[in-house]
Amino acid sequence: MTTPGDACSSSAVSPAFRAAADSDAVWDRFLPRDHAAVLARAADDDDHRGCSKKELFTRLCSRPVLLDGATMSFELDRRSGAKCWMLSARALSITWGDDPSCWTWTADFPGSRFPEVAELVDVCWLEITGKLQLSLFSPRTMYAAYLVFLIADDSYGLECNIGMLPPKAMVTVVVSGNTKPTLTEHTLCLQHMQGEEETAMHRRRQEYVRPWKNYGRKVTREADMDIRCPRRRGDGWKEVELGEFTVAGDEGVVEVSFKEVECQRWKRGLIVQGIEIRPKHAN
Repeated sequence: MTTPGDACSSSAVSPAFRAAADSDAVWDRFLPRDHAAVLARAADDDDHRGCSKKELFTRLCSRPVLLDGATMSFELDRRSGAKCWMLSARALSITWGDDPSCWTWTADFPGSRFPEVAELVDVCWLEITGKLQLSLFSPRTMYAAYLVFLIADDSYGLECNIGMLPPKAMVTVVVSGNTKPTLTEHTLCLQHMQGEEETAMHRRRQEYVRPWKNYGRKVTREADMDIRCPRRRGDGWKEVELGEFTVAGDEGVVEVSFKEVECQRWKRGLIVQGIEIRPKHAN
C-alpha cells in the first residue's frame, strides 16, 4: 500500500485486510514526518490528540488547521498526502496594505477560514507577495499557487477588457547555493471564469487605441494562449492559478507575487483571503 487510496481500497477486501489497512503503522507512513511539530503551532492542537493515524489523516484532508495566530493554514492532499499551505492576507506583503485609504481589513468575513480579509479601496499600484521556505513542502512534488479572492459589486479597474493590460503573476524559487533563481511568469484575468466564452478573446491578437497625451496611440496585444482565468471553489470563493514549481530540495525559498503596475489604472474591490499552495495533479 503505497498511497492513501491503496489503503482505502484494501480495507474493502475483507475484515483481515481492513484491520491491516486501518492500522497506525500503515497510516503513519502517509503523514508528514513533521506533522506533530506543525500541529503544535495550532491553537486547537488538543483536537488532534488521541485519535488514530487514519483519523488524523482524514481530519487533515477535510479540515484546514489554523496556525501561527490564524495567519496561515495547513492541510493534507487526500490523493497524495502531500502538505498544503495557505497564507492569509495578513501573512502576505501587500503594497500600501497598512494605509486605510488604500486597503481595509474586514473581520469575520463570510466564508473565510481566517479572522480577517483585505479589501482593496483604491490604488493604482497593486502588488501582493507571499514567501515560504521550501522545507515546508513535500519533496519531489509539483505545486501550484492560487490567489483566493472575490470581486466586490462596486469594483472598478479590475476588468479584463480590450485596451487594458492584464495583471501578471510570478513564482520565483531561490535554492540555497544557486545564484540563478527559477522564475515562471503568467498573465491573469480576474473577470472571466474558466469556461466562459469571453475567455476566448485573450487567445486572439488584439489591436486597440490607447489615449496618450490627448492623442491616440495604436497598441497591439498578441494572443496569449497561456493566460490564467479563475474558477469557482467549493467554498464559494474564486481562485486563479499564479504559477507552479517543483520541490527538488528543502533548502531555499519560494516567492509568489501578483501585480498590476504597468497600466497604473486606479483599482477597487479586490477582496483577498490569501494565497494557497497545494499539489498540482495531472487531472
